[in-house]
Amino acid sequence: MKIDITNNILTQFSKHFDTGIIDSKIVFRREIGLGRIKLTKFPDGLELYDFEFNLKTPFQLESVNPNESEWLLLNINLSEKSVDKIVNNEQINIQKYLPSGILFYPPNTNVSSISMPHTSYKVALIRVKKSYLNNYVEEELGLFDLGENAVIYEDLDNHMETLLNDALNSKCTKLKQHACALEFIGLFLDKLKKRSHEIHFENLHPDDIKGLFMASAHLRNPLGSSVPSIAELATITNMGTTKFKKTFKQVFGLPPIQY
Repeated sequence: MKIDITNNILTQFSKHFDTGIIDSKIVFRREIGLGRIKLTKFPDGLELYDFEFNLKTPFQLESVNPNESEWLLLNINLSEKSVDKIVNNEQINIQKYLPSGILFYPPNTNVSSISMPHTSYKVALIRVKKSYLNNYVEEELGLFDLGENAVIYEDLDNHMETLLNDALNSKCTKLKQHACALEFIGLFLDKLKKRSHEIHFENLHPDDIKGLFMASAHLRNPLGSSVPSIAELATITNMGTTKFKKTFKQVFGLPPIQY
């Protein structure tokens, strides 16, 4: 299936799976598998998509944001299962506990992925126009001019995950959902600004996190005279202590102290 980010995403999935849209939601037919996609629309064209699915066969998806597009897209992996993607010919692995939980689609981005069968996935998409963000962050829109084939990831911290879950929660008022979505976007822009100042948009691939941890430890103790505490390492890597421990174990296979 091929998705054009400049068009309504729910409509494109509805046509592909030959299923109707009821209350801004489609539900997959049983022969395809379990799952649904729900769209929440906010003022001025801001859109939030909520995907939950477990399909019976592999599903290949290609998403394209054309070069002249006025749209921006955030793809957030909320599932425990990692997702392998090819972004502008670069293979990456998206999972929420590494610094790649949020994948940013500026114009001139092509992403392909394959969802494995009999596997539960939960993904959120935020689609917004540059002109919409211009109302809030006009001086920061240069952050989106990343050059050809730029691939941008950011980590999904606990606060952002909570905001996103509230924005997806249909039991919340529409006003609260909108506020949470806007705050999520604002925090993402803060991350982009910080990265642009510190490392000039160097791509951060999950495989490089080992180097990040090792470099952090070396910078803190260049002579190896003492071992930094867990709290110190968490601070250096801009993570909370709990997230640092969980991420470290994912990367190295052992808890920090045991390692």
